[in-house]
Amino acid sequence: MSEATGIEVHDILVPTDGSKAAMKAARQAIDPANKNDATVHAMYVMDMGDADFVAVPSDIAETRTRLEKKGRGFTNDISELAGEAGVDCVTVVKSGIPEDEIIEYAEAEGVDLIVIGKRGRADPDKPLIGSTTKRVLGRTEVPVRVV
Repeated sequence: MSEATGIEVHDILVPTDGSKAAMKAARQAIDPANKNDATVHAMYVMDMGDADFVAVPSDIAETRTRLEKKGRGFTNDISELAGEAGVDCVTVVKSGIPEDEIIEYAEAEGVDLIVIGKRGRADPDKPLIGSTTKRVLGRTEVPVRVV
C-alpha cells in the first residue's frame, strides 16, 4: 500500500507532454512505484486537433509521424528515469483527445493511480490546473495525484 495515497498500487499512469510539470509528476510517481513494486505507464497522446480536416493527407501523415517521434522521446525520458530507479515502465503513444485516451487507458489497463502535472505545454501560465488535467480529474474514478 502506498503511504502517499493510502491505496494499493500496482500500476501508475503518468501522462506526459514533455513539460516540466509532466517530468515532475514522473519523478513523483517513481518513488511509490519503487516502494510497491509497481509498473509505471508513461503515456503521450498525439492530439491531432483539426489537422484531419484542414490538411492534405500527406501533411497529416507527416504530422502524425513527427508527433509520434516526439511522443516516443517524451515517454522514453520517463522510462529512463524509471529504469534508473529499478522500476518497470511501459511506454505508450496514442492518437486522440488526450483526456479521453488517458481515462480509457487507465480503465482498460486497471491503473490504480494517475499522476499528472498541474498544467502542460499548452497552458503553462494557468494559475491552478490545466485543461486536460481538469478534465481527467472530473471524469475518472481512478485516483489522481496532481503534481
